[in-house]
Amino acid sequence: MLAVTAARAVSAGDAADLPQRCWTAEELRTGTGPAVVSPLLPDPAVTAPLRRQPLPDALRGSIRSVRPTNGEKVVALTFDLCEGARELSGYDAPLVDYLRQNGVRATFFAGGRWLRDHREPALQLVADPLFEVGSHSWSHPDFRTLTPAQRAAEVEQTQAEYARLRRQLLARPCASGARVPLEPALFRFPYGRCDQASLDAVAAAGLPAIQWNVVTGDPAKGQGAAAIARTVIEQVRPGAIVIAHANGRGWHTAEALRTVVPELRREGYRFVTVSELLALGEPVRSQSCYESRAGDHDRAPTPKAADKP
Repeated sequence: MLAVTAARAVSAGDAADLPQRCWTAEELRTGTGPAVVSPLLPDPAVTAPLRRQPLPDALRGSIRSVRPTNGEKVVALTFDLCEGARELSGYDAPLVDYLRQNGVRATFFAGGRWLRDHREPALQLVADPLFEVGSHSWSHPDFRTLTPAQRAAEVEQTQAEYARLRRQLLARPCASGARVPLEPALFRFPYGRCDQASLDAVAAAGLPAIQWNVVTGDPAKGQGAAAIARTVIEQVRPGAIVIAHANGRGWHTAEALRTVVPELRREGYRFVTVSELLALGEPVRSQSCYESRAGDHDRAPTPKAADKP
C-alpha cells in the first residue's frame, strides 16, 4: 500500500467547508463567481514542480487499476478537463454539482490551459477536499511526438499554473489558513497515449501516470446516458479506475451518474480519489498505454482535438 501518495494529494482535512465559505450555493452550482483576470502565459516565477520525490518502482509505468487489499469494493471516478493549444473547451457544472451534492469523491485531470482559461471553476475544484486535481499536461499533445524539452514543459507548466491558482485561492480572506494540496500528485497522458520516453519523463517529475480500465466512451455524441451507465456498472470491479470527461466534451455523463452512483453504492462500492485508491492496494501496471486492450493505440493516428477531448 502507498499511503505516502495519498498524503501528498489529500491534505485539506481542515477545509471541509472551504467551497461554501468562498462561493455562494449558486456560484458552486454553475461554476461562476468573481471574475479573475489571468495572464496569457504561466507564471514565469514558478517553472517547476514545487517538490520532487523519487517515484517508487511500484508506481512506475501506466497504472490501469488497483488490486485492493482484501478485495475492498472501492472505485475511482476520474474526469478529464482537456483543452488543446488552439481551442477553448468548457466545464460541466451539472456533473460537478451532482458529485458535490451527493458526496462523491472524484479525481479531475486538468490541463494547464484549462486551469488558466476556467479560473473560477478551477479554483472551486482546487478548494474542495471532496475532489483531487491531477495534471493532464499543459496543451493536450500526443507525448509520443514531443522532444524531451517539450515533454518537460508540458508537465512543469501545468504544475506552475496550479501553484498560481493555489496562491490566488489562499489570498482570499475566505480561505485564510486553509490547507490545500501543494501541487498535483498525479498525471494522465493526453489521449491516453505514451511511449517509454514519455513514461520516463513523467516518472522523473515524480508523478504516477494514471490510465484506466473502464471506458465510458462519453465523447461519442450518439451514446446515451443509459449506455454509459450500463457500461460502467457492468465493468466496474474492486479497484477500478473509470474515465469520463467534465470539460463539456462528455455527452450525457452527468445524467449517467444519476444511475451509476446509487447503483454502485447499492452494490457496496465506495468512491475514492485515485490517490486514496493507490493507498488501498497494489497498482495494476503496464509498460505501455492503451485504451481497452494492449496495442490499440500503437498504430492509430493522433486524434484531432475535436475528435476526442
